[in-house]
Amino acid sequence: MSHPERKNEEDAEQNPNNVVPYRVGYGKPPVEHRFQKGQSGNPRGRKKGSSNKPKIDMGHGMRAAEEYLRHEAFRPVTLREDGQLIELPAIQAVFRAMGVAAMKGNRFAQKTMAELVTGLEQRDAEARFELFGSALEYKQRWTEEIERCEKQNLPAPEPLPHPDDIIVNPHAGDVRILGPQTKEQKAHYDKAAARRFAAQDEVNYFAEKYRRARSEKRREMYLEEWHWEQRMFDIINDAMPERYKMKLENRSYRAGASRAGDTMKEFAEDRKRAPESRRWGDYVGE
Repeated sequence: MSHPERKNEEDAEQNPNNVVPYRVGYGKPPVEHRFQKGQSGNPRGRKKGSSNKPKIDMGHGMRAAEEYLRHEAFRPVTLREDGQLIELPAIQAVFRAMGVAAMKGNRFAQKTMAELVTGLEQRDAEARFELFGSALEYKQRWTEEIERCEKQNLPAPEPLPHPDDIIVNPHAGDVRILGPQTKEQKAHYDKAAARRFAAQDEVNYFAEKYRRARSEKRREMYLEEWHWEQRMFDIINDAMPERYKMKLENRSYRAGASRAGDTMKEFAEDRKRAPESRRWGDYVGE
């Protein structure tokens, strides 16, 4: 191997313009092996599935083993069933195999599966019972507080969810909440209600204009505006829980007018279109 200094002297003799020669070394590959501009250094691309590798946080206090287990449990696997390939989460595939083994008479699989299902049903019943009790206590407490404020002419509180929106069924032991549950949902309800009130005002205005109009052209124009605002009212009103519904005054029953309770399907289909081509727009917008 030639000495580095001697090699540099030879390069200088072959470089009459005294240009500093390119020295091959660490971080300086030969010209023929350097990456070309506009050409990827990894032409084969990233390995398949590399973007799906679990990103496990190994920081302080993180239980990495549980994260790895959760990832493996829900990792999709492919298996053949009835001659067809299907994809399932790994944990579901395990339960399916257990069920098949149990139906074939495997007593260990039968016992294990029965215990799992029984425990699941018991935990579910306990959770439902706890939720029912908490909801019932919440509803009674806030109902009494609102009634107390009304009797004393004090401003009534507005808890979220409102106790009147909590529907408890003691026979089935279930709980439903038919109303806003967060500040963001309450703001959305208030915005929708304001648009509904505006629609009612517009319906009243155009209905009166229609009745007073003498020109057929103006009557058609007012009727079109009347029907438009009536539809806006019905779209919003139909989407509201029963406690928040209103009855529209000056409802038109002419051809082309909307009907209460029938607008949501039409509106849902309209929302599937691109925003610029929607017929009804944003029903809580301007």
